[in-house]
Amino acid sequence: MSRQLQVASKLEMREAIRFLWAKRCNCTEIYRQLHEVYGENATSRQAIAKWCSMFENGRTDIDYAEREGRPSTATNSGIAARVKEIILAKRRVAID
Repeated sequence: MSRQLQVASKLEMREAIRFLWAKRCNCTEIYRQLHEVYGENATSRQAIAKWCSMFENGRTDIDYAEREGRPSTATNSGIAARVKEIILAKRRVAID
């Protein structure tokens, strides 16, 4: 019987998923083993299937990759520079 762990990071779960996937365990077996050790804190079956699929497709890292597109935050210097550019382009613009 294994010990029940209460706390685990997502990164730790992904490491375990990759290790068990490399040992040729299927998604259901991986879920069963993680649930046995981590209980309700274990990664969902759907997430395990997603990670197994990514590993099958050649993914080797377990970190989330940076996503393309609009950044989630903007820097103040970037906003200030853009506002200054707009103001200098149209000096007669009224601001409420």
